[in-house]
Amino acid sequence: MSGASRRGFSALGAYLRAQEEAGQTQVTLTFASIETTLLQRSLPVRARSASRHQSWWYAEASEYHVWYGWRSVGWCVEAVDLAAETVTFARTGGPA
Repeated sequence: MSGASRRGFSALGAYLRAQEEAGQTQVTLTFASIETTLLQRSLPVRARSASRHQSWWYAEASEYHVWYGWRSVGWCVEAVDLAAETVTFARTGGPA
């Protein structure tokens, strides 16, 4: 994993951690906001392609984007809407 990728997904994790500190247990983000505000680059094509690729969002915790992005800070993906280009994260209570 490149340093830029790790930093980008760590920024998503930091954002989710801040939402938890603000009392949120569920957060819905657009793909565009993840790309422009947090990652500062485009999501991989698989993240926004046909439904058979929703697995990118639901990958095992060992996948770097999952671990650095949300699992290490105790969040999981609750729902992905590829048509609306949104993803909903939910607080799990602790890292996987």
